[in-house]
Amino acid sequence: MRKIKIFSLKLKQKGIFTGVKIAICFFSFIICIMTCSPSKNLIEQNSDVVVTSMVGKISTSIDNSFVYDYKKTKFVPPNGKTLLIQGQTKEGINEYRDYFQYKEYPGAWSAYWAVTQSTGIKEPFVNITRSTQDHQFLVEHFDNMALHSAMWLVGKWDVAKNTYSGMYDGVIKEYCDWVKTVNRPVYLRIGYEFDGPHNLLEPIDYVKAYKHVVNIMRKEGVTNVAYVWHSYASKPYKEYPVKDWYPGDDYVDWVAISVFFQPYEDIFNHRETNDVLNFAKSHKKPVMIAEANPVLGISKKDTNVWDEWFVDFFSFCYEKNIKAIAFINEDWQRLDIDGIEDWKDARLYNNDIIAKAWIKEVSKDRYLKQSTGLFEQLGYLKE
Repeated sequence: MRKIKIFSLKLKQKGIFTGVKIAICFFSFIICIMTCSPSKNLIEQNSDVVVTSMVGKISTSIDNSFVYDYKKTKFVPPNGKTLLIQGQTKEGINEYRDYFQYKEYPGAWSAYWAVTQSTGIKEPFVNITRSTQDHQFLVEHFDNMALHSAMWLVGKWDVAKNTYSGMYDGVIKEYCDWVKTVNRPVYLRIGYEFDGPHNLLEPIDYVKAYKHVVNIMRKEGVTNVAYVWHSYASKPYKEYPVKDWYPGDDYVDWVAISVFFQPYEDIFNHRETNDVLNFAKSHKKPVMIAEANPVLGISKKDTNVWDEWFVDFFSFCYEKNIKAIAFINEDWQRLDIDGIEDWKDARLYNNDIIAKAWIKEVSKDRYLKQSTGLFEQLGYLKE
């Protein structure tokens, strides 16, 4: 009987010891999780360090030869300032707002329309790219912002010739009636990327069409529009020199370029890009990058595109004293546009680190964003 009691006591002692070991292991596991796994704050701190390092790669040096007094222009940001613009579809703008909902809005949104029809101005219009354009939506929902408006006008289908022959005067006048009511500065790109091979525009036809549009708008009493002459800034149609498309200083307030592939290569030594910038300087006009995007895509897996595209893009903007930047936040794969089938999804929020680096750069005071003082900074007197 005594042996049975002794054996029973040993079993109890062994059970207690085993329970203690289990408890020790459990609490050790919890402590390990708490001490070995990075906390959310630590992850965010590491992310901030990475983002700061990424933005620090941007050169902020300015070539003083591109700091000059502008002539015959309007709505130009003050010295040391650059207007931030975002676009270019209603879908893309809403996506940008949803992702960056607690961040400042840019100083202007982008929208498009065609000289051949007034759709997309006063009411939404889904175009052949399966995306929506809606100028009125941008006006009604966003106070204290400028508007970046682009008029489609090409050489194909005799659109340019029909423009200066008066076929679309009714559309232009309808736009005039509308734009006079928006009470904000508007940057109008007439026949954007006029020298792009895809637009098949002869210089003589473009100049006539451009002047015709401006003449009508002036006759209609439009005063809140800056006229933007927007070059493709890459290999031009039929190798015409850029000067052949120029309507004259009295018709151009701003010179603009597109920036897509240049930063991947060497934008600082890109011939056509520099030709346009030097032309603008010789005519004392401010320069806008009217369309920009890393069209080879923003990967979800890595941040390589920052070094491959964004660093030189921003550095170029500083060096050349670019006065307005319009970034296109777009997944090109979802648009049905001929000739860009190889362009990828290049939306900022594909990659959280890229998005944070973008916001860190454009949050600087240099960039003009939505504010009650924006119009005054642009020299626009609100009615």
